[in-house]
Amino acid sequence: MKIATLYFNNVRLKPSQIHKLRGYVGNAFKNHDLIHNHDLTTGKVIYRYPLIQFKLIDNVPAIIAITEHAVKIFGEIFMQLDRIRIEGLEISVHEKNLKVDDVEFGFSNETFMYEFVSPWIGLNQKNYLQYRDANKGEKQKILQSAFIGNILAMAKGVGYWLEKEQRLESELQVRECPVNLKGRTMKGFKGRVQTNFMIPDHMGLGKSVSRGFGVVKGAM
Repeated sequence: MKIATLYFNNVRLKPSQIHKLRGYVGNAFKNHDLIHNHDLTTGKVIYRYPLIQFKLIDNVPAIIAITEHAVKIFGEIFMQLDRIRIEGLEISVHEKNLKVDDVEFGFSNETFMYEFVSPWIGLNQKNYLQYRDANKGEKQKILQSAFIGNILAMAKGVGYWLEKEQRLESELQVRECPVNLKGRTMKGFKGRVQTNFMIPDHMGLGKSVSRGFGVVKGAM
């Protein structure tokens, strides 16, 4: 699978400002729904796995495009970005670094360890209530199931389908952490997860991955 990453090396943003970077870029390129995931005619949200994601990578603001289709759009428009306006402040972009990679993605007979480098928001409204009222062992099973569901949603979003005999497994070692999302405090998780699915570094899982949540990175 092809992934492109555009780094803004001279720009410094806080994690809480990443969604504002997304908002600025989405407004600057309104004709590309792949960026903002809203229908161009109705304005309604398009519910799909975001193929263009905004995040901090080693404290550097970055935008990643996932799949060859997204990378093509990415190359056409993002190199035009020479300034960013956030919270009334205009930031000149003096240095940009575009990196394009072919990465491994998909089911494997091996298992891999990943670390959440930003909080994972893995629970939805339904399984949050189940999780809240569950004991320790049940909570672990709920999180494992939620993580596998997130992988399947990600895979579907990039056009990858598992065979019937391919079964995903996961083992999580995570701790709860509060997350502020759109003015609301939600339950997020940090820590590590082991699974038999190859996930490229810096891809996101769970809710609000386009805003930089749920970013994973390979861990030893």
